[in-house]
Amino acid sequence: MSETQSRPRERFVLLDGLRGVAAVFIVQRHAEPMLGDALPSSYLGVDLFFALSGFVLAHAYGAALASGRMSALAFMKARLLRLYPLYLVALALTVGYYLRMYQSGLPVMADEVVTAGELAAGVATGLLFLPTPFTISFNAALFLVHPAWSLFDELVANFAYALRGVRMRSRHIAVVIAISAAILVIAALQFERLHAGFRWHEMYAGLARVFFSFSAGVLIYRYRRKTQTPQPIAALACLAITAAVLAAPTPKDAKWIFDLIVVLFVWPALLYAASGILPDRRTSAVSTFLGTASYGLYVLHSPFIDWAVLGWATWTGNSIADLPYAPLAGIGFIGLCVLLSWWLTVAFDEPLQRRFKHARKDTRPLTDNPGGP
Repeated sequence: MSETQSRPRERFVLLDGLRGVAAVFIVQRHAEPMLGDALPSSYLGVDLFFALSGFVLAHAYGAALASGRMSALAFMKARLLRLYPLYLVALALTVGYYLRMYQSGLPVMADEVVTAGELAAGVATGLLFLPTPFTISFNAALFLVHPAWSLFDELVANFAYALRGVRMRSRHIAVVIAISAAILVIAALQFERLHAGFRWHEMYAGLARVFFSFSAGVLIYRYRRKTQTPQPIAALACLAITAAVLAAPTPKDAKWIFDLIVVLFVWPALLYAASGILPDRRTSAVSTFLGTASYGLYVLHSPFIDWAVLGWATWTGNSIADLPYAPLAGIGFIGLCVLLSWWLTVAFDEPLQRRFKHARKDTRPLTDNPGGP
């Protein structure tokens, strides 16, 4: 079986909901000043993003790539144009925040202060969507826009897929999955969990995460159920399972085992099940809304949080950790982030995407070229 059998107008609306739920949990993870400790498994949402991306991109582009109607270069151009506009907004907000902190001499993380040389290097490489050649000291990451590490890793997997993976037989993709799984086990043992990939010494773990989950998504697409059936209760169950896994507390000693079970088995099984489910009208509407907001929420949430923390301290003279009515105020902040991300997507990004698609004569729906993880 191959992607040449794809049906380009088929719609997997429940997958949008899964992506949106995962994005909300990622924001919660980084909104600790307002919400307290991060939920222990929320970082596994990134692996779900990778799997969803493999599935949806195989659906949208597999047939064109496999037949030669679309080149690998054209595919990568489409992916970069899809990711770059909102990423550029996030980069501008992040650079503005770090410039403000640099001018004031205030620490940004763990008492680290912004250094001009690292900031300049981060801007230069960030504009090219490339990691810095070192781990940035003041945000412990390879990009000024912290979530961009996973977008870069996914672009690497996208290129490999377009160049060779789309034409690989399923058994050969299974070999890639098996090798990636073995590397994931090594990474889980080394780091005692799979929350890794955003620093240079963890790069191998990040690439293993994306190649396993992205390839699993591609393979699941090939063997998906060809007809979606209306199952409103099952649709809600899929969304609930996603939330429950991302919020699941696990003992520290068992964390690496839990993470491997989720990434290797739970997410692929959930993706396979959800791809064959047609939710009811209300769940579809919520899923579509969350899916629309998800990429913007993922790439923009870090500067949103940074500016909120700085703005509250400047306005009140108090730490945002002392926010009144916490954690309800923090939950409200996440809701505001979701709404703002949705608005930026609809008012700014989608019109740009339509222009890009028109310029390259691409008739696929915008939803068939999802934002990154």
